[in-house]
Amino acid sequence: MSLLMLVLPVYGYNGQDDFYSEVKVINEQHALETMCVPGVDIKAYTPDMKAFEVGFTAEELEGITEYSKFKGSASRLTYEEAEGDADIIFRVLKNCYGAYFYFGGDKTFERAKEDVLSDCKAAGEKLSVSILRESLKRNLSFVKDGHFRIGNEPVLEKAVYYSNEETVFLKDKKGYYVEEGGKRSYVSMVDGSHEIEKYMKRSINDKGMLVYKIGMLSADVIGVAEVVFDNRTEKFVLVPPKFENHTDNGTYYSDYEVNGIPVISVRSFMYEQDGRRFVRSADTVKNSKVSVLDMRGNCGGMSKYVIDWLDIYDPVLSKYATGNVYAYRISRAADYLKYKNLGQYLSDQESEQLLNNYSSGSNGWEIKEASAFVRSKNSNLLFVLVDNYTFSAGEWLIAALRNKDNVIFVGTNSGGGLMSDSSVKIVLPNSRINIECGSGLGFYYDEAVFTEETGFSPDIWVNDDAMMHTLNMISYYGL
Repeated sequence: MSLLMLVLPVYGYNGQDDFYSEVKVINEQHALETMCVPGVDIKAYTPDMKAFEVGFTAEELEGITEYSKFKGSASRLTYEEAEGDADIIFRVLKNCYGAYFYFGGDKTFERAKEDVLSDCKAAGEKLSVSILRESLKRNLSFVKDGHFRIGNEPVLEKAVYYSNEETVFLKDKKGYYVEEGGKRSYVSMVDGSHEIEKYMKRSINDKGMLVYKIGMLSADVIGVAEVVFDNRTEKFVLVPPKFENHTDNGTYYSDYEVNGIPVISVRSFMYEQDGRRFVRSADTVKNSKVSVLDMRGNCGGMSKYVIDWLDIYDPVLSKYATGNVYAYRISRAADYLKYKNLGQYLSDQESEQLLNNYSSGSNGWEIKEASAFVRSKNSNLLFVLVDNYTFSAGEWLIAALRNKDNVIFVGTNSGGGLMSDSSVKIVLPNSRINIECGSGLGFYYDEAVFTEETGFSPDIWVNDDAMMHTLNMISYYGL
């Protein structure tokens, strides 16, 4: 289903009624998104496997989990060493990776392996760690999975939001314009396109009023946008978001009030103490007329904290966190690798279960299919701050909250990491290249709403200090 575009109201409003009219538009847009789910035959990507095959010796599994060792990228490799590493990574993908069959299975991955070995052979005596790493990234670039990493870098090119935060645009029945000396100069084209709507993003000015600003999502660097007005042509400089360290002295959770507005900040779901404090905050958000949930910089972690929070905030939403269809690959080898990678974050019971599955379990799939997404009513306002680093379990929460009325997302696009996870981590024994992938395979919304390249788009685009602009907006409209 194509995502329908709604007619947007005129901006430049000063009143609270005007703000709530815009919230209604956002709710309607989210409701349309709820209907945009992919038609997926999950059985096509979850075939039967050999029930008890591990695919590795115990010595091999131990050797590829020595994470602390490192080899410089300039270090030379023999062809035989590179061949051994290539064999390991492709066996890990075949035996552990949840999206292995979605991205083509044996035929596709074996061809990629042949191409990697061909690159290594062609390098001759100049073969190095960096040549192997770049060949792996290039030949596995068909894996469009935000979690899949080679050498601590994502294989997938990510889209970044480039915008001009200096110039404010407004809109009336004639179109988009800027005010200059009491006169209105209307936009007729942006970068040679008459589809001006694509470039004008709902935003907030410094006073807190809803406006428009020029912005574009792109995996390539964009420095300038050329805007044609009815009386001139002008170039606007576009900049990416500034990187901000959102942790406070190593603390990943905090809560406070600003002018009576509760603000909940959670930067990670990896740590139990912070995760449990976040879960307890659900009551505050649930019972507040207006609140702010700051998830900027939240790269994910343990999804159980997301589910527990939703169970308190609105239990109806819990089942939507895992998407429309979710398959989890049960793999003896993967369970051992998960234990080695995540052991410090797991309970004794969780660790014991992984080791038992490795030693005496069987391979298979666990599949969950949600019923059609249903809107959940809400009389309060929740502003959720997001950025390009909001990822994985952080996006589980975004996916669920999009099904609740009056939840407004502010910031930039999220990181794009819902297809799988990063629970499996290995290090190739000869090159010492780190590899990360996961056992999950999830499908949420269609590409009009979410992709691994672009993540989720916010409702209100703010490239610089989303917290300040959101609080100013709350004050400006007297919310």
